Amino acid sequence: MASFFLSVGEPSGDVLGAELVAALNDIMPHAHGFGIAGPKLRNLEYEEIAGIEELSVMGFVEVIKHITYLKRLEDRLLMEIDRRQPDFAVLVDYPGFNMRFAEFLKVRKIPVIQFVAPQLWAWKEGRTKKLRDVTDLVMGIMPFEETFFNDRDVNFKYVGTPQVDRAAAAKHRPADFKLSKPTIGFFPGSRRSELSKMLPMALAIRDEVRSQWPDKFQFAISMAPSLDVSLFNQALSADESSDLLSELSLGQSALLGDTSFVRGESLDLMASVNSALVTSGTATLECALTNCPLCVVYRMSPLSYQLAKRLVKLPHISLVNLVAGREIIREFVQEFTYEEVAQELAALASDGDRRETVLGDLTHLHTLVQGDLSRCAALAVQSFMNSRQSNI
Repeated sequence: MASFFLSVGEPSGDVLGAELVAALNDIMPHAHGFGIAGPKLRNLEYEEIAGIEELSVMGFVEVIKHITYLKRLEDRLLMEIDRRQPDFAVLVDYPGFNMRFAEFLKVRKIPVIQFVAPQLWAWKEGRTKKLRDVTDLVMGIMPFEETFFNDRDVNFKYVGTPQVDRAAAAKHRPADFKLSKPTIGFFPGSRRSELSKMLPMALAIRDEVRSQWPDKFQFAISMAPSLDVSLFNQALSADESSDLLSELSLGQSALLGDTSFVRGESLDLMASVNSALVTSGTATLECALTNCPLCVVYRMSPLSYQLAKRLVKLPHISLVNLVAGREIIREFVQEFTYEEVAQELAALASDGDRRETVLGDLTHLHTLVQGDLSRCAALAVQSFMNSRQSNI
């Protein structure tokens, strides 16, 4: 029986890895997978050698202990690999661990497939040589990566974008909005450090919209389920914070004045609002693919911003504009006023030329990306292995 090794290092990789393994089980039913697993992979016909929880502790210990722990984990995985001699290995994202581990696999002459390309097009371009040396195939999830990696002799194939299928599954949530007014959504992020900076800014921009257009709009704020509700109450004014937020279960909402607070199911919320303010990251592409007109805000400390300007060489910060190859949504980065952002959100949420232009550009964006990622990736793995075997 054929076998393959799989490495995932975080929850997002566990999701992608599980979807890929399910697709591989379908088209290559005689291939047995083993390796690192998270909750999603544990539900499949897949053998766990180590858990992603073992990798998540790294970074919270002293450097020497960190290195010792990492070495023990690598030795345990390599012992199983040496015993089983897998036909190929798939390393999902997580380049800090996987790029190093790929070297051990190459020494053993095991074909290495990297699933999700490291963002070397953003920074550390010089590492493309190492990527080329330690992998046999890189399966990328952004279409603009293809030219970058192929120009640098990396065997790269674009296999699809995960946000396509996720956005397609989003459902409209009209019941959340009790007022028959255009709704502006705010998506301040899913990490605590991100929320602490972005939520106060989002609330200030909401107040600016209220000031300029009294009673014209209603609002919705996305509450990531990974975040404690108390963080939202702390950012709200005393007369707006409410115990109702603490009682919300996943998918539920609470209406406080003109603002709905929605716990989880962010893509459904994106599909329901008339315009959105989103922090940079994959959420921008998710929002765009639900056909919701949006703009992006991002602000960091002055020192971090100057450092980023030197290290990151990109024409845009949002995946939407990077995929489009031009600016189709406005990016408010570092230096901007709340009034500017409020005016853009209001224009996007109202019938008019600005909204129609962005909606047309978002429609075209769909033609630049492809869905059905897990099946396309599994077929790419099968084709790659078939071609190798035919050349032997």
